Amino acid sequence: MADFESKEATVPTNAVAEEEQPLRSTQESATSVPAASTHVTRFDFEGQTAAPQDLEREHWTWNAEFIMAALAFATDYRYMLMFPYLCYSFGGSSFIILYGLFLLLFGVPILYMDISLGQFCGKGPVHIYNLSPLLRGIGVGMVVVTAISHPIHGVIASWSMYYLFQSGSSVLPWSTCSNEWNTASCIDDQTSFLNTTRDPYMFSRLSSPALEYFNNRVLQISSGIEESGGLRWELVGCRFATVLLAFAALFWGVKVIGKVMLVTVPLTFLLLLALFIRSMTLPGSLDGIQYLLMPYEGRLLQMQTWIYALLSALYAVGVASGTINTLASYKHFRSTALRDSFIVVGASLIVGIVSSLMMFGFFGALAEHRNMPVDHVADGGVSAVFTGLAEMVAQLPVAQFWSFALFFTLLLIGLHKQVLYAEVVITAVLDCLSRRSRLIRLIITFVVCGASFLFTLPYLSQGGMYFFVMVDASAMRLSPYILTFLQLITVGWIYGIEQLSRDIKMMTGLRPSVIYKFIWCILLPLLILLMFVDALRKQHRLGYNTYVFPIWADVMGWFISLVPLAPLPMFVVITLIVTRSRFQPVLSPKPDWGPADPTYHAEYQSRKSTNQSLTDKIKAVFSI
Repeated sequence: MADFESKEATVPTNAVAEEEQPLRSTQESATSVPAASTHVTRFDFEGQTAAPQDLEREHWTWNAEFIMAALAFATDYRYMLMFPYLCYSFGGSSFIILYGLFLLLFGVPILYMDISLGQFCGKGPVHIYNLSPLLRGIGVGMVVVTAISHPIHGVIASWSMYYLFQSGSSVLPWSTCSNEWNTASCIDDQTSFLNTTRDPYMFSRLSSPALEYFNNRVLQISSGIEESGGLRWELVGCRFATVLLAFAALFWGVKVIGKVMLVTVPLTFLLLLALFIRSMTLPGSLDGIQYLLMPYEGRLLQMQTWIYALLSALYAVGVASGTINTLASYKHFRSTALRDSFIVVGASLIVGIVSSLMMFGFFGALAEHRNMPVDHVADGGVSAVFTGLAEMVAQLPVAQFWSFALFFTLLLIGLHKQVLYAEVVITAVLDCLSRRSRLIRLIITFVVCGASFLFTLPYLSQGGMYFFVMVDASAMRLSPYILTFLQLITVGWIYGIEQLSRDIKMMTGLRPSVIYKFIWCILLPLLILLMFVDALRKQHRLGYNTYVFPIWADVMGWFISLVPLAPLPMFVVITLIVTRSRFQPVLSPKPDWGPADPTYHAEYQSRKSTNQSLTDKIKAVFSI
């Protein structure tokens, strides 16, 4: 890192000054260097006949805003819903160490590439792949993946807001079995059958008040996906409120998004830290931590442990989502990339470890409260928070406060994902327009948020949980492997690793090391290809708890899996038709590909490598 900092300092001082100073006004930019990109928030009727190059594209005010936004993206629900479950299922502390190594070894390079691409061209993923027009469908596919996932995160945010409102009750409604939605199988502290729960068979026939509250009151879940039932209007109201909050952060652009993230992301981390400290003070929490961290040597020797650790690391940095590309496109051209990657990966790793320890601290306390082994209460998925953790929080002194802290944390995480995923779609649309303005952005933001609200409604019906599981499992079934593999091949071999190295040096003053080039061009593509084959081999019928989805739902799930891949052949055909009439190369970058600023664009054109042979590209991978 010391060597990196010293080399980073070789960037010209005037360029650094340009990065630190606020954006120039429209009048100043018109009298100096015209910007090639466009400003997404300015609404000005003057010069309507001017070329699009006369407008600016906004940037983060400080680089800290980008880092906070990237951390908000990396701090996902999976750290509370899935990551702890994977840890205790695949080797405890051994899995955590393996995950951390993969995050540094592969997560940093992927972030480094994504940040560099977005920062270099100043555009979102759709236009990044103008570097190879035949494969522009990669960027479009990433936007489609994000658009499909956007409503799913909105559902969890809606549940969180519902629980947040209920946290103000004098008695938390998921803490007792004396409510109208409870069944005869419900057990709580007042039930004499509690002492029998050490018998796993007996406990499997009973249910906790938190579980019955989630299923019978919040979801009013139906018997299967065939029975969609009516809408849960309370959840619809909560979803509408989350959409309004996201819209308020989005419609003004990254200037406001950055300020919001500077406040809400540290607040999220502080709440997680408070919950972690509280969990460590509970009786039985150390048993849960011991259960989490207990290494299982046999697990470490299994291939599945390594695959799940690598997959978790790749998902943590947002492969195939285009989010980091989009966020980086608003960075100043002369800005860091590698250092930001290390900061985001390091912080997200710490958050993941703290979240896991917090979860299993509560699980250990819940196990002691129920007088059961830890493995009978530890769980993954949505039920981990909305049933098990909610039940334990309800037993604490001042339960309302800790319930509010827990679900406010979940709500903030959900709103972060809502804002950032929507920004990917909004930026993709704006990048396709010849002119941008504050009014245009306002209209597009309204349409995106409105569409997200409408697409969320099926998930908020009584059968919505089944739709949620089907789409959540299907959206990431094929696209992460295929899109990421094609991204690495396109950038590393078609565009060329030597040209990418020149681009990065042009921005930061530092060429990527041989290690990163080897990982981008050879190691990661091979690993992702192997994981893709393994994922196809392990495909199974979709289900939720003991319910198995019908055949038609499985077919629909596969259709959803293929939707993000549809742009790939579509853009191949479109590109071949267009370039055939214009005699343009289909694999070489478009003439307008490169930095948005004309000065940097001219420098890029003068340094652009052309007609490299395969031998030259192979040599470039191993050249210093």
